[in-house]
Amino acid sequence: MRHRVPRAPSVFAVRVERETGVSEQPGKERVLDFLAVPTLRVEEGTARVLFANAAARQFPFILEVTGPSTLVNQEGTPLPSEQHPVKRAARGEPLEGVLFRWARREGERTFVVHARPDRSCSPGVVTMSFQDVTQWLRAESDLLRALGARDTFLSVASHELKSPITVLQLVLERLQRGAHREGSLPGSVLAERLEPALRQVRRLGVLVQNLLDVSRARNNRFVLDRERFELGGLVREVGERFVEQARQVGSELTVEDCPQVEVHWDRLRVEQALSNLITNAIKYGAGGPITVRAEARDGAVSLRVEDRGIGVPEGDRERIFNPFERAASGHRVESLGLGLYIVREIARAHGGSVGVMGRDGGGSCFTLRLPLEVTEGENE
Repeated sequence: MRHRVPRAPSVFAVRVERETGVSEQPGKERVLDFLAVPTLRVEEGTARVLFANAAARQFPFILEVTGPSTLVNQEGTPLPSEQHPVKRAARGEPLEGVLFRWARREGERTFVVHARPDRSCSPGVVTMSFQDVTQWLRAESDLLRALGARDTFLSVASHELKSPITVLQLVLERLQRGAHREGSLPGSVLAERLEPALRQVRRLGVLVQNLLDVSRARNNRFVLDRERFELGGLVREVGERFVEQARQVGSELTVEDCPQVEVHWDRLRVEQALSNLITNAIKYGAGGPITVRAEARDGAVSLRVEDRGIGVPEGDRERIFNPFERAASGHRVESLGLGLYIVREIARAHGGSVGVMGRDGGGSCFTLRLPLEVTEGENE
């Protein structure tokens, strides 16, 4: 009678058992070991792990069937041991596309779990896979946020564009009726009645310019027209332009003494950036004082606009420089959310930067930092 001599376990099987504490079965388990998706084979009923492929061994939580769990629910509370996906699968619960969150010091990761029982043998065996979907969920969240920002933009844009058009139409209709009734209007009366129309036309021009600038920035066509000019004159001129607008909301706008230095910038673009920062301070300054100052040091200029308003929460200080974004301040301000984004793109085109910090006593300090000399290739 011939006797079969049992073969010694392969080096592969010995290594798997030594590293994971579970035994490895030949055949399909060996194939599973090459899969990038963490995969287990679990004994039904006992929840004993019969096999863990190489990918599964990279994630300790998968094998943490007993002891303190690092899996958490949607509220961040650790799951009880009996709710571990391996135990649930071993009890015969259907786990098709069920999400589990793995908590760790570096942050949470989310896995979707699939389990398929095989009862061709006794006891049955459940094959489980754990797919990391953290990046997909993050991308989905970003997409939903972008869609929300788009819808908000369309709503605000329609309001912002419709308002000046309505006012412009009313002014022109009033002039038309006056002309028909009076035959001719004195020059002073005509000029007075045209002023609101011109103001709304200028507002429309700014809105359209902002939309064009966003398009240029996103298509890398933000070209600078550099010239040499004196810094102090620029800052004073822009500041004086907004004194009356600030006064109308109860704010006192002060332009501090500026250094007399020559800069090599796109004057119109820097005027636009500084104007946007001052306009932002007027909107969110809550009627408090606004200060504009400039400082030249180490080959660069820092233009600062400070207000005593509602401030910017720390979590929003990066986001508000993205297009169509506004800080979650609780104050309703109709805005396209483009002003600070355009400031950031102008700064980048000049090889500079823009940022915001809170200030003692409340409010915000926006700082636009630009090099004194901007070379031709700076924004390419």
